[in-house]
Amino acid sequence: MSRRAKALVAGIDTLIMGVFAFSETDGTVGLGAAELVLWGAVAAAAVCAAVVLLEGAAVVAWAAIGYVLFGALLTDGSPHWPLAALALALMPLVPRPNRSLGLGLLIASAAALVARMVIGLLV
Repeated sequence: MSRRAKALVAGIDTLIMGVFAFSETDGTVGLGAAELVLWGAVAAAAVCAAVVLLEGAAVVAWAAIGYVLFGALLTDGSPHWPLAALALALMPLVPRPNRSLGLGLLIASAAALVARMVIGLLV
């Protein structure tokens, strides 16, 4: 699949997540846990689309996927299946750091833990 096609798919994923976030939060963006997680996932998906389109750093994309995984697995009421599906949908689209899926998953896991600590301090 070409870079542009992957970026298009990631962009569609971003749009779908945006519609979901809008419907779940009634369009509000605030500092509540739900808003931070859902709108953060939209931003993370957009970052992944930009990394793919611009051939950016794989580490940035995998850190963004980590944020989505944080929302899917490390928040109250987990697992949140739409967020888990978004993370899984983005993984094959973004470049792998040093061509290693394992390293990408390690970066995503570390980013998810950092996001959990930071969001825990904010909320």
